[in-house]
Amino acid sequence: MRVIASIILICIVLFGCNKQGDVTPGGTSANNTKPGGTPIIPPVDSSNKLTREDSIHMAAFIIYAQKVKTSVSDRTLKLVLDEDVNIFILQEAYKRTSAVHLLEDFKTSALPAFDFTTVNGDGQTNFNYVDDNLNNVKLKSIKDTVINGIDVVKVNVHRPFTFSKVYNSNQLATDQQNLLLNRTNDIITFSSYTYYNQKNYPVTAAVARITYVK
Repeated sequence: MRVIASIILICIVLFGCNKQGDVTPGGTSANNTKPGGTPIIPPVDSSNKLTREDSIHMAAFIIYAQKVKTSVSDRTLKLVLDEDVNIFILQEAYKRTSAVHLLEDFKTSALPAFDFTTVNGDGQTNFNYVDDNLNNVKLKSIKDTVINGIDVVKVNVHRPFTFSKVYNSNQLATDQQNLLLNRTNDIITFSSYTYYNQKNYPVTAAVARITYVK
């Protein structure tokens, strides 16, 4: 409920500010989020004014812990990230949005040490690449909903990332798997922005912890 309450607060703040012309929130980044995906309202920064159009196009997140399933086959350690991210955009703004972008930053986890594959919208396998333009991603759903009386659009992205690495022996691969299963502080930073009429709107971000499982 803490995450849901936070998303409602963001919607109310953005919606309320939009009626008064320019708003002045500070930059939104990984430093403006709590582990687990709870966004924090950034402090006011008068040097960084946003227009009404900017503010209503800013996305908000609900993200829970991201599960990574680990397995060992012969000398290969495989990690399958079950990405499950909810992005919320005010319905008024979504009607004037050509594309929603979602990016993943794995650098505060063990995942950058592994190569990965994803499957694009045409069913082709990509190596160490994922399309951030959600127009090209089939593994998503888009739904109109209402939060505290405010019309929003919920975009759920639910897709796998398959990481893998070949070790010199089965034992080394298994040892590395066990090390991962004991990691509790790994996080992924997710960021999102919308595009419309040759303009990228401000980026927002949230973080989620990783849970490694067998």
